[in-house]
Amino acid sequence: MNKLKSITANERIQSIDLLRGFALLGILIMNIISFSNIGTGYINPTVGAGLDGYNGIIHGFSFLFADMRFMSIFSILFGAGILIFSDNAIKKGRTPGKYHYRRMLLLLIFGFIHAYLIWMGDILVMYAICGSIAYLMRNWKIKTLFIVGGIFFVIPILFALITYFFTPQEQLEDIFRFWTPTQEEISIETLAYQGSYMEQMKPRIESAIQLQTLLFLLEQSWRILSMMMLGMILYKKGILSAQKEKGFYQLLFMIGLFSGISLSGVGLYRAYSHEWNGIWYMNVGHYYNYIASIGVALGYIGLIMIWSNSGVLMGLQSRLKAVGKMAFTNYILTSLICTFIFYGHGLGLFATFDRLQQWGVILFIWIILLVLSPIILKKHDKGPLEYLWRKFTYL
Repeated sequence: MNKLKSITANERIQSIDLLRGFALLGILIMNIISFSNIGTGYINPTVGAGLDGYNGIIHGFSFLFADMRFMSIFSILFGAGILIFSDNAIKKGRTPGKYHYRRMLLLLIFGFIHAYLIWMGDILVMYAICGSIAYLMRNWKIKTLFIVGGIFFVIPILFALITYFFTPQEQLEDIFRFWTPTQEEISIETLAYQGSYMEQMKPRIESAIQLQTLLFLLEQSWRILSMMMLGMILYKKGILSAQKEKGFYQLLFMIGLFSGISLSGVGLYRAYSHEWNGIWYMNVGHYYNYIASIGVALGYIGLIMIWSNSGVLMGLQSRLKAVGKMAFTNYILTSLICTFIFYGHGLGLFATFDRLQQWGVILFIWIILLVLSPIILKKHDKGPLEYLWRKFTYL
């Protein structure tokens, strides 16, 4: 096998920025569904844009190549970032814990503002909470991280299977009634988001609370923590900084992508076989993609690490690195653009776009971020929110 060229510490950080930029653009493929239509449409593809004609093909692509993949990469990078931040603080003679928890508190505050005033689908609150816990694991051995992370990862699966097999059918039907909202419920949510800013507050607050409480406790917390621990493992092993042989990354790409896409394909086929039944999908079908997301995420990581050292499309690489370096700013900017396009205080196009039109918005925002980020970083070494986050962290 050919050894990849040796890289400096700065270039290793750039490889992570490249991966982060790639993940930030990719996560919009799924988030656009939540921005543009009622909440249930994110989990039940028969609601909203539906599955007729090309909508089904586009959904299938997103299901196989995007669903949970990019959020997994973000969580992996966040775990690695905890180690990078801690190491840098120690090198500068600072106490890492003090600044880490101040950093997480600031992220929590930013997250609450984002979730309750801009868009309910915020992930910053969850990352702040999980990041506070994951910090305590930063010095664990790789074996311990792997075992505990694996246990955390399977806990939501166990919850779901126990619910599916040991809950009476009538109770299951009541619990998962949200899967098929009535026309009245759809109209109420649609009109609220097409209405004024204040009219949007009620559904936004209700959805944010549900995401940050019930859904966080049942699945998201366990999954995010397990991915953060995986990120620590990958960073400790030098995988995220492109230190492994090219053959290693090629194998990671091929095995990860093949296994993940294959398992997701089975899950997609079975979902159609069960006619997208909510009780079955939420407790069984969903977890095909849940498990497969690790394989695809690792496959993408392998691909990006190869690309980062290839010398191919360096202009695009540079732009993606800029997007990644400004990930915090670009994440919030994406929410501001999308809510302006779809919500009533802007263009009011909520619940009017099919999946192809949604992709038009995705490409439009990708272009904005790829063009704007390098321009900002030519004049400043950080994005505006990154600057504020750092400034208040070190007060």
